[in-house]
Amino acid sequence: MKIVSDLLTSIEGIQVFYIIGLLIFVILFIVLFIRTMRLKNSDMEDIKNSILTDGESDDIITSN
Repeated sequence: MKIVSDLLTSIEGIQVFYIIGLLIFVILFIVLFIRTMRLKNSDMEDIKNSILTDGESDDIITSN
């Protein structure tokens, strides 16, 4: 690991790539979080039921 660390520290401007990678991760995480929170409860219920049924039947009784 020391070889990789030495190689990366010797490259000029490599810090920019670390910052860009971190920004991409944070922005993607925030976008996915917002999209998940904005989903309607009925859509979430449909997704939950589709995972549980595995496509065998469409008549799932939900307790509301």
